[in-house]
Amino acid sequence: MIQGAIFDADGTLLDSMGMWDTVGERYLASLGVTARPGLRQILFPLSLSQCAAYLRESYGLSLSVDAIEAGINGSIRSFYCEQVVCKTGAKEFLQALRERGIPAVLATATDRAVMMEGLRRTGLLPLLDAVYTCGELGVDKRTPALFHHARAQMGTAIEATWVFEDAVFGLKSSGTAGFKRVGIYDPHGRMKRDEVRDNCDIFIDSYEELDLARVLSFEG
Repeated sequence: MIQGAIFDADGTLLDSMGMWDTVGERYLASLGVTARPGLRQILFPLSLSQCAAYLRESYGLSLSVDAIEAGINGSIRSFYCEQVVCKTGAKEFLQALRERGIPAVLATATDRAVMMEGLRRTGLLPLLDAVYTCGELGVDKRTPALFHHARAQMGTAIEATWVFEDAVFGLKSSGTAGFKRVGIYDPHGRMKRDEVRDNCDIFIDSYEELDLARVLSFEG
């Protein structure tokens, strides 16, 4: 049973993880600074403002957090405006939800202004009822706060609200809170396939493997 759906964006609806994989390193390189190993893993669950604050503190940057965020945003924005595409089958799945009258919202760690550009470019925006961001709520997906907020706005029962995520930490936090979960493996991301599979109720490599009837008939 499904009353409402909460979707992650990058790696779940949008084929964008390849760009995010090196965003921190590329920004530091533009300042003549070499990133230390493991930076991408540290930045991955953080909102953009949290990333900027981390880079400023950890690398001793003299720029303000706002200036760092603006610099990172410039390169990211051009990607979402000009290059990003949606995951194969994602638009069709959202359309199926819309035809059934099932609300679908976005819950993302990506900056709202940037994300809206990508959603408009890919044609996904009209298929979503709302967009919620970690930055605006001051949370990250290692806790279920963003998922709880999105569900509360839809007014759906937690056990009938599905979270669609490619990130293991998002799958874990939402699962602990009682949400049902579709785990989507993104080969361009940094999640291990088996870990994604082990932390969801339905596992897919692509939306081509998932139709709405499978979710509607799920028992577990």
